[in-house]
Amino acid sequence: MPGRRDVLKGLGAGVGLAGASIAGLIYRADGMTQALRYGPGEPGPDVGSALEPTLQCEAGRLTTAQTEGPFYTPKTPERRDIRAALHGGVTLVVAGRVLDTQCRPVPGAVLDFWQTDHTGRYDNHGYCYRGHQRTDADGRFELLTVRPVKYQALGVWRTPHIHVKAQGASTRMLTTQLYLPDEQESNSRDFIFHESLLMTMLEGDASAQRARFDFVLADA
Repeated sequence: MPGRRDVLKGLGAGVGLAGASIAGLIYRADGMTQALRYGPGEPGPDVGSALEPTLQCEAGRLTTAQTEGPFYTPKTPERRDIRAALHGGVTLVVAGRVLDTQCRPVPGAVLDFWQTDHTGRYDNHGYCYRGHQRTDADGRFELLTVRPVKYQALGVWRTPHIHVKAQGASTRMLTTQLYLPDEQESNSRDFIFHESLLMTMLEGDASAQRARFDFVLADA
């Protein structure tokens, strides 16, 4: 009998096919959120990104949690650049900080990111567009990826999004998803979308779009 992982690989290969609703699977997966296989530890290398001086944080207001969904892969490579060696689409750089409930930076927090490629497909056999990293001494992270796109999986509409799990040494694990503010029509059609999880788009350049998001994690 095929295991859960084998079933999900088949689903990933079939993104875009019509059929029974995947909504039930998405909600069931929320109750099966997997723990991170790599805990928080020493701070990662200095990010060096220029971030807005004002933290995107209000003391006591936590980042909204969302479903893990069916396509998470544990034991991803430790890296900031999760793009495929040969990739298409628009490069997107997402930077920010991991903060505690008092808006203090959390150094050494681990973030595990995963998403579709620029065609709306997950790599459920390898590690393209998957990877984890640790925040630097100032709680900062930087993700190099491509801009995700909308897709339809077994009849369910998904707006462009990036999945993430985040945890600090003294915080609970957060599982959530990040969204793009310039996808209003697509966001409005997605039953999972939450406005509080919109990234802030920053001034980019010819090589990449840039976005900002600060995570606020609950105390352990």
